Amino acid sequence: MTAAAPRIVCISGGTSGIGAGLVAAFIEAGDRVVTFGRDPEKVAALAQRWGQALDCGNLRLLVGDVTHAHFRKRLFSEIRDADGRLDVLVNNAGVILSQGDLEETVDAWRTTLEVNLIAPFALTQGFLGLLEQSAAPVVINMSSACAQHPFETCTSTSYSASKAGLEMLTQRLAMALGARGIRVNAVAPGVVESPMWGGAIDLIDSTVKRRHRLRQEAVEPSDVARAVLFLASDDARRITGACLNVDAGYALG
Repeated sequence: MTAAAPRIVCISGGTSGIGAGLVAAFIEAGDRVVTFGRDPEKVAALAQRWGQALDCGNLRLLVGDVTHAHFRKRLFSEIRDADGRLDVLVNNAGVILSQGDLEETVDAWRTTLEVNLIAPFALTQGFLGLLEQSAAPVVINMSSACAQHPFETCTSTSYSASKAGLEMLTQRLAMALGARGIRVNAVAPGVVESPMWGGAIDLIDSTVKRRHRLRQEAVEPSDVARAVLFLASDDARRITGACLNVDAGYALG
């Protein structure tokens, strides 16, 4: 029997936190991963960690900002010229810039929406032709438990609103792209210790104790990666327009 060809996977924001966990999971599954981030030092650190994968061509790293159209064009060209198709797109890049309801600035709102909501649409739109070249194309959007209820522990209104919009975008794209054989789903993590929290260990611990119902434990990047791998697999071939919570019961209220 001929072994299946490695999937071509693009992960936005794959240099730290959940994104780095996703990169590890797909590489270890035998896939070929393209990822990127804005911080050259984080990209260099990921390159050092995965030097063998880089040497074998199983990982390609770029420095760039997902909100910049010229970078997205470069990314599309990179994968088109090297691979001719895209099997899995994971829209993982995200930001939390501020806290509060009316305290947040309009500029912070604009940037948050650009990264968390507009960029996933732009990447999906730009990759459409390459996704159509795949035998089993999948788009997976990284949402958040904060998208599903106005919890007091979700202290950034712009972040919560952007992720709520991303879940509706997931459903709309699933409807629009289903006839083309492209599945679109989302994963909504609870509290994951990552750079997004800015090292606020006390806040992480208190939030987990108040909101996580399952053993009051934080979600690990590997927990999120398992869910993403499932949704990207043939085991989920009839699942589209869904949001899979990986939140230890955060969204239960």
